[in-house]
Amino acid sequence: SLGPRPDADFMSTPLVVNGRLYSTAGFRRDAVCLDAGTGELLWMHTYDEGERLGSRGGPGLGLGYWTDGTNERVVYVTRGYSMFSLDARTGLPDPAFGTNGMVDLRLDDDQVIDPHRGVIGLHAPPLVVRDTVVAGAAPTIYAKGYVRGFDVRTGKGKWIFDTVPL
Repeated sequence: SLGPRPDADFMSTPLVVNGRLYSTAGFRRDAVCLDAGTGELLWMHTYDEGERLGSRGGPGLGLGYWTDGTNERVVYVTRGYSMFSLDARTGLPDPAFGTNGMVDLRLDDDQVIDPHRGVIGLHAPPLVVRDTVVAGAAPTIYAKGYVRGFDVRTGKGKWIFDTVPL
């Protein structure tokens, strides 16, 4: 049980890389890293989103992994629709990615989205393809459903694809 209440709805596809298991977990959809052999918790990243809500709850189903052979990153999306890039070894946010390791997915989305209401979110792991992080959206009647690509090193938007026009 991670977070303010028991989590009876754990669904995530963990990634195992170099003897470490990475996953999202708990009600707040934290990112965790465990020793894959012993189960010891090595680090946990949690982000207090305050009153900000997303349109999709649950554990987020996982995260993405990237390496250039030297640097290793895990990327995940919070319940409130913010995307983090973390150092896979330490769990610390990557300062070169977005603002202090975070990209607010409600911004630069080709539409105006309320920063607090649960009108958009994501209940899937971001997909890392070469040097691009691909993040989707769970649309509602208040927000379009886009799929966007971001530079894995900087978090800057690369492209946007409108899947469901509003």
